[in-house]
Amino acid sequence: MNSELPPRFAPLPVRLRPCLGESTNSYIRRLARANHLQPSFLHCYLCGPPQWFGRPPLEHLATTAGHSPEALERALADANSLGGTNRPRRRLPRRNPFAGRQDLAHRIAQEALKGTQIRTLAKRHNLSCWDVRLALEVPRLTTAETIPLTDHIVGELADLVEGMIGRKLNGRQIWTELMDHHDYLVTHDILRHYIRYTRLLSRPKGSGPGSVL
Repeated sequence: MNSELPPRFAPLPVRLRPCLGESTNSYIRRLARANHLQPSFLHCYLCGPPQWFGRPPLEHLATTAGHSPEALERALADANSLGGTNRPRRRLPRRNPFAGRQDLAHRIAQEALKGTQIRTLAKRHNLSCWDVRLALEVPRLTTAETIPLTDHIVGELADLVEGMIGRKLNGRQIWTELMDHHDYLVTHDILRHYIRYTRLLSRPKGSGPGSVL
C-alpha cells in the first residue's frame, strides 16, 4: 500500500504563458481567472500558511502554472522578489540608479502593472533593461522609506477601502475584495496600518476606536 501523499501543487488545467515584463500579481490574476478561480484564492493557495498574504514562492507558481521556474524568472519582471530557497538572491548594485528619482521608479512600476513590457519601459525612460528590472524587483528603490509606493492607500484606492470599512468588512475581506474585483494587491500589513493609524488621525475626538481587522 502506497502511503505517500500526492504532491500539494500540480499544474492547473488551463495554462497561460506569462507576458514578458508582466508582474507576478498580474500573471496570477490571469491564471486564476482562466481556470475559473478567484485570484485571492490562488494567491493564498500558492503562499500557504502561515504567510497567506505574502509573496508566493517561485517554485510553487511554476508548478501550478505548468512552466519551469527559469521560464517564469525570465518573463516576470519581479520574479526575483518572490520566495524560494533553491536559487541565489540577486546582488544589488553599489549605486542606486533611482536615488533622488523615486517618482520615476514608481511610474515604471505602475506602467508595468498595466502590461507595458520591459524593453518598452527602458526605451521610454532612457534606461537599461537591467535598471527597469531593478525598479520592479527591489521595493526599497521605489521609495525613500521601507514601504513601496504601490502599497500606499491614497486616491481611488483609499475611496474603495473607506467604502468597504463603511460596510463593516474586516481586513481580510477588504484584501480579498480588492484583489478579486478591483485588481489591487495591497499587503495585509499596509491595510492594518491604514485602518489603525491613518484613519485614527482623522477620527473625531471622543469617537470609539473600533476595529475591522
